Amino acid sequence: MDAINRVIRSQESTDGIFIQIFGIVLLLPAITLLCISTDTNPPATYLFSGFFISFSILLLTIGTYQKRKFYKLGKTPLTLTPSFCAIGEEFKGSIEIGKPNFNSVKEITITLWRRRKTVGDGSRKDKVWESNTITKINHVDDTTILEFSFTIPHDKKPTNKGFFSENKYFWEASFEFVESMQNIKRTWEIPVKI
Repeated sequence: MDAINRVIRSQESTDGIFIQIFGIVLLLPAITLLCISTDTNPPATYLFSGFFISFSILLLTIGTYQKRKFYKLGKTPLTLTPSFCAIGEEFKGSIEIGKPNFNSVKEITITLWRRRKTVGDGSRKDKVWESNTITKINHVDDTTILEFSFTIPHDKKPTNKGFFSENKYFWEASFEFVESMQNIKRTWEIPVKI
């Protein structure tokens, strides 16, 4: 990564893997408990193990579904030029899609989110501002490159993820489309400075 360009992975790239890992983590103790059980153990032990095994299999299935959904487009890296977006200045982005002749995405959405603390330990994510920009589609060899440019207005907040702040602001670029009756979405968190 150099000072001019920054490559950002989509946030969906690890969803399916994390769900599968969590399913395996739940599956291991359930199988261990089932294996060390003897005939003298109460039926509740088998019900408990059966519940965790069923839940683990469900998580593994959901994780596999999410991974397949992700691989319909592949990695889809976003390249920003310059590497940090500045308020009031134009930035350019390009998204590489590993499919030839991909024409399903016409717009990229730029969104400012505010995550704020709520009562207790919860948090709430509010959309502060949103705008769309048209993409320029280029077909190069076996890939499709979506190019866009955007200027963040002067009156908007920069990225702020301070540990002790109550309101945390972050920017996101995204697109969404439907293919084979599946809603496919990609989001990238983009850094914005003053």
